[in-house]
Amino acid sequence: MFKYNIGRRGAIGRKRKLTGLVVFMLAGVMAVGAYAFTASNTVAAHSAGAGAAEVSGYTVESPANYRFSADGLTMLGVTFHLNKAASDVQVALSAANPVLADWSDCGAAVGGENVVHCTFANPVPDGAGLKLSVAAVSSGTVTIE
Repeated sequence: MFKYNIGRRGAIGRKRKLTGLVVFMLAGVMAVGAYAFTASNTVAAHSAGAGAAEVSGYTVESPANYRFSADGLTMLGVTFHLNKAASDVQVALSAANPVLADWSDCGAAVGGENVVHCTFANPVPDGAGLKLSVAAVSSGTVTIE
């Protein structure tokens, strides 16, 4: 009887060892499978950062010279100098604060004198041309919204 119990315990021990081995092998297979999924991920190289720079304004140098229609009732455009180069300039001539429709694109102001020649998209009635607004940037474009 004693031998029978020992034999039975031995069979149970072998079964436990076999189960442990199977569990260990299954864990290994799962680990390799998980590695295969993570190994396939790629992230492209890129840059990120933050910075700050001074933003300074422009000065409209020299008197602005306006072009009028032949009858003198409307202003057609303006010419002036900026104190430094600008990659894009927009102007608005209005009776008060300009609205989106008042703005006209003038292009760049480059060269030694940084002259801006601008033709208004919509001629401005003489009495309505009370405020000249200028938007300029040293790089990029001016966007009025």
